[in-house]
Amino acid sequence: MTLNDAAGVPVATVARDDAGGVRWAIVTLLAPAAVAAPVVVANLGGHRVVTGDDGLVAALVAAGGRVQRRAHDYEYDLATVPASYAESPVPQGFRLSRNLDPAGLAEAHDLANPPGHPDHDPALDHVEDLRSMLVGRILGPLVPEASWQVCDGAGPCGAILVVDRPAGSDGVRRAWVVDVFVHPKHQGCGLGGALLRRAVAGAAAAGHARLGLAVSDGNPARAAYENAGFRLVSSGTNVDLP
Repeated sequence: MTLNDAAGVPVATVARDDAGGVRWAIVTLLAPAAVAAPVVVANLGGHRVVTGDDGLVAALVAAGGRVQRRAHDYEYDLATVPASYAESPVPQGFRLSRNLDPAGLAEAHDLANPPGHPDHDPALDHVEDLRSMLVGRILGPLVPEASWQVCDGAGPCGAILVVDRPAGSDGVRRAWVVDVFVHPKHQGCGLGGALLRRAVAGAAAAGHARLGLAVSDGNPARAAYENAGFRLVSSGTNVDLP
């Protein structure tokens, strides 16, 4: 949709999405931020606005909006996936499984994003959050071929969860990494890379052309995604409007 000012002049285009129970609005400016901001606020109250324009972010915050997250979107082109990815090994002492256990994974999910991490949420119910992903309540239905749990001798210690995300403003349906995490005591030993490679191979086997993910600004995992072959496609800030 197009947003127009009082004179009927287009000031922004908006792509809407209700994924994950959030009213998303991806805004592309056609006019200066100072001109477009009042129109955006008047038309998109209650939405989570996504924009790559820092001027619009500042104007929306000044109008009562709250910055929810600054993130970077990455994609993997699944047209050419190395055959070895399908059998990417984990270090000795670990095993992979597709039988995902929300209760067993909750501790690793919590500790992977400690206080000070850009994705830390002290109020999050980790078991319920993981269950919501598994049953498709967050972004889309699970892609089982691309979703894995890793266990050590004591039980689950990490996972990657991939969903079938509905087509966005570009009309492209893609697989999406809704979460990937490893218990801090096992970070740095190659588990994250193995999970990513398995997810890439699984998403390709499930018939997807692309695998995407979003990473918060300041998250050191960006380097791991880039090393695994994901390329940056866009950056933006989410602002929740009252």
